[in-house]
Amino acid sequence: MKLLPNEKSLVTSNSNRIHLTDQRIHLTNKSWGQSYTIGMFLENISSIETKYQSHLLLLVFAALAILMGGISSQQQLGPNNLFLMGVGIAIGLVVVWWFTRKHIISISSNGGSSLNFMVQGMKNSEIEDFIYKVSVAQQERILSIGKS
Repeated sequence: MKLLPNEKSLVTSNSNRIHLTDQRIHLTNKSWGQSYTIGMFLENISSIETKYQSHLLLLVFAALAILMGGISSQQQLGPNNLFLMGVGIAIGLVVVWWFTRKHIISISSNGGSSLNFMVQGMKNSEIEDFIYKVSVAQQERILSIGKS
């Protein structure tokens, strides 16, 4: 990202994909055959949202797999193969649920696109600190525009 004249870098985050300056926020992302860049001036930010997404239905299916395996094994006098199969399916579903969880920050602009990015390896306190820095930079930017 090239800085504008009189622009100062404040924070980079998420492996340098997010760049916060005293005038704007900028996201560069590349993944699996696609690449995009989005930036917005701080005074145009209308909201900042943090979302935690997970597919809870996978956990429900995992519980049902164990329950159905247990019920099926009670119906038969043979070995507990059905119960073990239910437990195996449940473990697989829990693993899929674990790896599909996402923590997302979404920064929306006034009538424009949103800047969305997954937060990886950041603690909640670090996320709150990043959002605080964006808010402080936005406040200072708006105040500096008002003084001009």
